[in-house]
Formats: sequence, C-alpha cells, structure tokens
Amino acid sequence: MNIPPRYIYCVLVTAVLAVAGYFISSAIAIGILIGGLISPLFALCGNAPQHSVSPVSTPTPVAFAKSSSAASAAAAISEPDESVVISRAEYAGEVKTIYVGNLPYRANEAAIRKLFSEHGLVLSVRLVKDRDTGKRRGYGFVEMPAAAADAAIAALNEAEYLQRTLKVREANEKKEALKPEDESANSAEL
Repeated sequence: MNIPPRYIYCVLVTAVLAVAGYFISSAIAIGILIGGLISPLFALCGNAPQHSVSPVSTPTPVAFAKSSSAASAAAAISEPDESVVISRAEYAGEVKTIYVGNLPYRANEAAIRKLFSEHGLVLSVRLVKDRDTGKRRGYGFVEMPAAAADAAIAALNEAEYLQRTLKVREANEKKEALKPEDESANSAEL
C-alpha cells in the first residue's frame, strides 16, 4: 500500500498535538493520538462518507393551507427591505418628536415604525406602557427628521388606523420635575 504524503502530514500533526496534550493530561494525549491516526485511515480506505456540495440548489416547493397566507408571503418577499435603522445619535439633522394618541392597544413598535416610515425616516418609536400592568396605554412618541415629521403629522392626524382615529401632533417639551427644595419653597408660600 502506497502511503500518500497527506497521511504522513496528518501523522506528524497528530504526534505534535499528542505530545502537547500529554502535558495537560495523558488521557487527552491518547485521544488525540488515536483520533488523529484513525480518521485519516478511514479517509484512505474510502470508508469515510464523501460529501459533495452542489453549486446550485433547487428550491423546495412550499404549500400553504390558506391562499391568503401565500399572498401575504409573496407580498412580503416582493416588498423591498427598508429596515435600515438610524439612531437619533447617528442622525445629524434637526429632529422632531411626534405625539401619537388614540393608538390601538394591539399596535406594537414595529407596526408604528412601518406606518410612519411611509412618510420618511423613523429614528425611534416609544409606546408608553402602564408601570404596574406592562400593557400599552394607547399613546406613544415617534422621532423623525423635521421635514419628515411635518409630512407625517399632516398625513396621519385624524387618519384611521386599525379602526382608531389617530391624534398626531408635535410633542410638547418634557416638563422638568419639581425638585424637593422647589416643593418646600412652594408649600411655604401657601
């Protein structure tokens, strides 16, 4: 039997690894030695399974139970992926925060992002939740570039979304919470 140079290379690498493994544990060294010598022998004898990779794979047909599922899947595939997300910190232009009221409770951040992205870039979506229950409270805030925000307000205010009439306007500035010393000063004046 003619021993190919590839097997000799495998034996040398196995021997080096076995010696290195001996310093850790003799059991590791024996395992490396046996595995390193036996595996190439199987490859030489042809007992090892031959794996071939075909360059072109044929698509597997998919059957849908409902035709509406097939239609929605086809629509989702044909729509361009517009899931580019830019955070407010990465955006250099003027940003406006939009208040969105009378939201359906079943609407989530992704649905609101999709709704507003029809009118421009959406930087962030925050839907307010009840602290005790964790359920959505029916309003939220969307951050967009100023021009896109104005277009979204004009298009979506009083628009119907999931059987609810949306209230969309520019958000008010956050009010500063009263500090403890301010509260004591206000109560002393009364």
